[in-house]
This record gives sequence, structure tokens and C-alpha cells, in this order.
Amino acid sequence: MTIRFAAAVLLALTAALPLRAQTVVGLDGYHNNESKLPEHYQWEGTSDGSFSKLAGQFRAHGVELRTLRAKIDRAALAPLNLLIIVDPDTPDETPDPKYIEDSEIDALEAWVKDGGRLVLLGNDKGHAEFTHLNRLASRFGIRFLEETYPKVSGKAILVATGPHEIFAGGLNAYLVEVAPLELTAPAQAVLTDKGTNIMALAKVGRGMVFALGDPWLYDEYIDRNDNVAIATKLFTLLLTD
Repeated sequence: MTIRFAAAVLLALTAALPLRAQTVVGLDGYHNNESKLPEHYQWEGTSDGSFSKLAGQFRAHGVELRTLRAKIDRAALAPLNLLIIVDPDTPDETPDPKYIEDSEIDALEAWVKDGGRLVLLGNDKGHAEFTHLNRLASRFGIRFLEETYPKVSGKAILVATGPHEIFAGGLNAYLVEVAPLELTAPAQAVLTDKGTNIMALAKVGRGMVFALGDPWLYDEYIDRNDNVAIATKLFTLLLTD
């Protein structure tokens, strides 16, 4: 699928989505703020590692985008319908990584229970901070395993589908070097491969948490296979009542 065609498909699929009025989607730019790759997983940018294409499609549907640049608290979360926390920094990526603190975890848990939608996008072993991310994820029955899946020599590419509604019609996700998941209630697997949990969804109070051990929708790979259509179905699920 070409980049232009992928963007057209995403725009067409989102054009009729019944999103909440004045939908606000936030991106955590505090725990992911890489000094060596400043555009990495940010809304703005021209590199393959940015979320600029995803941002463009949110904006095309009238979604307001924000970036959180300080510790997460209830005031920062209050205006948001959905928050994406992606690839928390390690000391190799920035000299002063900001780890997710217990007070932030408490605020996020309360926000989700009150109806917030949280998307946790990790990364594979050696490319993300796991300890503090897992303290947050464990509140929802999710743990990112510090591994790389699939276990192959060379680039670990996974193309997979599942029975969940976001894969309706046999859609295939294209993923690269994923951290698998360990799940307990209330989290449930959305995608598995050979018995390994890849994607998960947890319904907590009035809110939901989606987890995947891969940044997934950045510019380099958003147009691969059926990622566009799957992402559209996922965000439809998360952003509609």
C-alpha cells in the first residue's frame, strides 16, 4: 500500500466515525523525549520515526492533539479523551530520562476508571524502559516482557490477524520487534501469535486500556499491510461511547 493511498484509506474510514464532540487526544512527550532523536514518536516531524501521519489523520477528523511535557497529573488528564504513552526513555536515549512515578500512576488509574482511554505502546528489549512502565501497566493486568518477538535472526517482523473486531475481514497487522505481554484480569488478549500475547485490552471502570509492545503506528510502518484499517477500528472502539 502506498503512503498516499494509505492516508486516503484512513481518511475515508474515519470520515464517518461518530467520535465524541471536541475529542482531545494527548501524547506523552515527557517520558518519551529523546535528546538523540527529538522527533521520535512525536506528533510533529519529518522522519520515519515520528507520528506525523497519524497526527494528520486525527486532525483531518477534527481531533485536537496535545503533547504533555510535564509530569502527568489529574489536571493534565482532565481535558483528554485518550492518552498515548509510548516508548519511555532509557539512559541510552537521553541523559536525564523521566521515569513514570507512583503519583502519575495513581492519577492515570483514577482517570481511566472515570472513563479515560489509555494506549500503552512499549518497545522491545533494549529500546524502552520496562520497570516503571510495568508499574503502570500492572494496574490494568498487563506486563510488558523484556524480550523481542518473534525470536528470529535479523529483523523480527510479525504479520498477524486475530478474531477481535478490529481485525474484522481478516485484516493483518504489520509489527516489528515486539515486546510480548503477560496478562491477568481484567486484561484480555486482542491479538496472539503461537500462544504469545501481542495486543491486549482491559476494561477498567468506565475506561479502557490498550497495550502493545511496539510503537507500531509511526510513519515508517503505518501504511504497511492493514495497519491503517486496524488503527481506524481501534481508535473507533476507544473514542466512541
